[in-house]
Amino acid sequence: MVLEPLNVLVIMLGGWSVIYLLSRVLPFEKFGVEVSPLYLMYKTERLNNFLVKTAAKRPRLWKVAANVGVAVAVGEILLAIYLLGSNLFNFLYVPEQAQAVFPLLPGITVGFQWFPYLLIAIGFAITIHELAHGVVASLEGISVTSAGIILAPITFGGFVEPDEEAFEKAGLMEKLRFVSAGSLSNLVVGLLVTLIASSLFVPGSGVLVMAVEENGPAYLAGVRGWDVIYGINGMPIEYLVDLSAVMAGVKPNDLLVVETTSGIREFLAGTSTTNASQGFMGVYNLIDYFAVRGGALPPQATYHLNLTFFWLHLLMINLAIFNMLPLYPLDGEAFVHALLKKRVKKNLKAVRVVVSGVSLSLLALNMALSFLRYGLTPI
Repeated sequence: MVLEPLNVLVIMLGGWSVIYLLSRVLPFEKFGVEVSPLYLMYKTERLNNFLVKTAAKRPRLWKVAANVGVAVAVGEILLAIYLLGSNLFNFLYVPEQAQAVFPLLPGITVGFQWFPYLLIAIGFAITIHELAHGVVASLEGISVTSAGIILAPITFGGFVEPDEEAFEKAGLMEKLRFVSAGSLSNLVVGLLVTLIASSLFVPGSGVLVMAVEENGPAYLAGVRGWDVIYGINGMPIEYLVDLSAVMAGVKPNDLLVVETTSGIREFLAGTSTTNASQGFMGVYNLIDYFAVRGGALPPQATYHLNLTFFWLHLLMINLAIFNMLPLYPLDGEAFVHALLKKRVKKNLKAVRVVVSGVSLSLLALNMALSFLRYGLTPI
């Protein structure tokens, strides 16, 4: 069976079913493993000890980073509200400038072809986020009741559970540093991934061929999927737009000398089925190719690595901002609640509900208008 993204999903769900059934007959609990229909949780003291040791190694550095996280969190809260508010304004008054706001649902809002990369990005984002909370909790003397690894049918990650009583007894700054640590870690890693990707990949490296028409001109000449076209008839091909411009002037039976990563291929152009005066090669699903600097990896590996970096960047940055939206149960709501608890003496619960209500309204309206305008066509 070809391991297409949908097949990967089916295999993972099948494997999860086997694990869950085994947990009903085998003593998983003896090994600290808790299994439910929706998740598998493994709690370990080793991770607790790791968090404590990490916080103790460079406490001043972590303290400075945590303080920066508090300042950044304020900016993220304001930015999250601004982005949703301005996008809502665009939907109402300048709809052509509005951006779609959807939850990431594989097969519904996100195509299955992106599922493996999304899975990796979610796993790393959750793990980094929770470990950051754990390190700052140890730094601030907020005890951690449990820490470990959690697996779900289609994702994975680490988890850290702080002692709620210890958290409530902590001072305001201790709470703010703890709450903001997760989003700061996602933001830093997201920016780091962006920096690495911009240094690692070279744009304008050609056009990647994902599919070739069997027995078409290119196929018969030896062009195959995962070949990269970087020249046609002596004209450099850096982007898809370059290839389109060259092919626009090609007539049926014109000689094409195509430079690819697997060699130079010479063949006569075929006749387009939609335009008898237009030549064609018989290559499809073409995308701009970003080579690894130095050409250290083949195109197929480079393609997967590039997409992994892209989804890591996209998810890390967006999670860092969205998680600070003051909406329960996100960290932004806990951050704002800690501030309100210090300042508001009366009707704290009502104020908390109003803050979450406003945030929920902004998010829900953006999603509803996105659905009405764009439908649920997966990206």
